[in-house]
Amino acid sequence: MFPRPPSILSYFIFFFISSVANFTLCETIYFEPLHSADQLYLPLFLKDIVTGLGIGHWYLPPSPYFFPDLLIYLILYPVVPFLYLPSVYGTIQMILVFFGIYIFLSKYTDQTRTFQFLYLLEILFIFFSLLGYITEDKPLPLVYFLTGAHHSTGFFFSLLLTLYLYSLLIDKDKKNRYPNSFLPLPMVFFFFFSFVLLYISDRFSFLVGVISFFVVRIWDGDLPFTERISYFRNQKFWILTFFFLLLCELISFGLRTIVSIPSSFQILFAYLEGREAIEILHLSGTYLWDFSKHIFYQGKSLLILLGFVLLGFTKFPKLNRHLLIVFFPVLLGLLLLVGRFTYLHPYPIRYLFPILFFGLLGVTWALVPRTKIVNPKVLTTLLLLLVGILWLLPFPREKTKVYFSGILHREVSYDLEKPIRFWTEGSRTPIPIDKDGKPYRWITGAYHTHLTE
Repeated sequence: MFPRPPSILSYFIFFFISSVANFTLCETIYFEPLHSADQLYLPLFLKDIVTGLGIGHWYLPPSPYFFPDLLIYLILYPVVPFLYLPSVYGTIQMILVFFGIYIFLSKYTDQTRTFQFLYLLEILFIFFSLLGYITEDKPLPLVYFLTGAHHSTGFFFSLLLTLYLYSLLIDKDKKNRYPNSFLPLPMVFFFFFSFVLLYISDRFSFLVGVISFFVVRIWDGDLPFTERISYFRNQKFWILTFFFLLLCELISFGLRTIVSIPSSFQILFAYLEGREAIEILHLSGTYLWDFSKHIFYQGKSLLILLGFVLLGFTKFPKLNRHLLIVFFPVLLGLLLLVGRFTYLHPYPIRYLFPILFFGLLGVTWALVPRTKIVNPKVLTTLLLLLVGILWLLPFPREKTKVYFSGILHREVSYDLEKPIRFWTEGSRTPIPIDKDGKPYRWITGAYHTHLTE
């Protein structure tokens, strides 16, 4: 077992090795999805802002991912070479995730167990990444740990924000502080505007955070039931909620006057209009059946991870179990609404990412007791061994750059437009078109007056 609690140097070594491992993952296994058309939206959007082209010509996704995704890119932009932004972004995101987990676990367990957990989580993350690579999963399910502009960064931030808020409220209740208010006014403003930015940037992640908060609150066995639902009986809560939603919708409306952002609700209601309930149920069942077949044939590493989740579920922390129980039907419903009735995507696995995240955390926690007798040097050696295996994989950066830089067509398909512009660092600006040769205005900044005339 560990002879003594891990030192600061031990944590530094872990974060260094982990960062090297995750950067290598970004440059090998996850290189293609991290440099796909959807993923390159934010780097190119930011480049237009920085170079003075503005944003008025952009057709944005339904969730524009301004916060915190764009903010992180903005911080990285001056210090990271443009072509390395997606890989560095993924690496930094994992550092922040591990640091957040460290802070959270340190409040509830000892440093030794926290240290073991971090090592095991990184090892399992690399193991399932390699497994997905070997089984040729499409898409690779754990790539969303590293992506921006795919709900994952917003999910991490939303989860951290809600857990921090809940811990402050519990601390307030225990110490009987601020009896006539939720929190001190500066903290109220901090959380209010953080959630406003998250709402207008990524409603999906905002919703996940809200659900997480109330799952933790309502399932808190240390509180009487009347206190668990006390927020719903508080007039201030409903007033604050009303003004919050009003402000968010006004800001969202203002954004739509500046840039083109599709309205998911309008698309959804337009699709469902005139359809009978029996038809909707039939379409839903067919879609979920087809989705399950996609998982079976294209997500073998995901199936193995879910198998571990089922085997170790009873050993997961109580909070972890509760979140999985609640999120499974909720996220499956959101996946159905988005993938079948709104944007018609056959396999939008990213909407189940919170389940994968909590599942991987639970499996890691269940394995921690089995590593008590393992010397910490063994975990470090195993992690280094996995990094060595990753270094044996192909690094497609130069090959990819040559390929996209060599495409000279003025009109290209959606999946080529942003990669060409990215790899040429904006020197080439092709126009995306659909299969009928018509302009394809979906998540693109190509239709600028100076670029298209």
